[in-house]
Amino acid sequence: MNKQIIISIIVIIIGVGSLVWWSKSVDNKKLNAEESQKYHLARQGNALSAEETFYDFGTISMKNGNVSKIFKVINNSSEDIKVPSVTTSCMCTTAYIMGEDGKRSRPFGMPGHGGAVPKANALVKAGESLDIEVVYDPNAHGPAGVGLIERSVFMEDENSNVIEFKFKVNATP
Repeated sequence: MNKQIIISIIVIIIGVGSLVWWSKSVDNKKLNAEESQKYHLARQGNALSAEETFYDFGTISMKNGNVSKIFKVINNSSEDIKVPSVTTSCMCTTAYIMGEDGKRSRPFGMPGHGGAVPKANALVKAGESLDIEVVYDPNAHGPAGVGLIERSVFMEDENSNVIEFKFKVNATP
C-alpha cells in the first residue's frame, strides 16, 4: 500500500472515532438534562416522594430463600395521585402494593416476562402514604445467580413521574 492510502485510512478512523465520541457526549448531556428535569418535576407539587429509595440486603444465602423490603411512598400534595404502573427490572424481583389491612396486591414484575404486567391502579390520597413491598428471589437465576446483584422497582404516577427503588444483595449458595 502506498503512504497516501494508509494516511487516508488513519484519518477516516480518527474521524469516525471522533464522531462516535462527540455523539456520546451530546447524548450524555441530553440525558443529564432530562434526568435533571425529571428530578425537578418530581419535587414539584402533586408528585410522590419516598423516605428511602435504596436498600442493601448485605450478604444473603440462596438456601434461605426470598428477602423483602418495604418502601414507603408519600403524597405530600393536596390532591390524590393515581399510580397506574409498578414494574421491576428483572424476573427475580417482584413488587406488591400493600393494602391498609396489610394484605398484598397481585404481584408486579418485569415487563415482557411471562406476559403483560397488570396495571397497578393504585391511589395515594392527599397527605397519605402507600407501602411497596419489594421481594427478591435469589434462586430465580439458578446456581449462576451468585455474587453482587443490583435490581430496581419502578413506580410511575399518572403524571409520568417515576420513583425508582433500588436494592443490592451479595448472594451466596
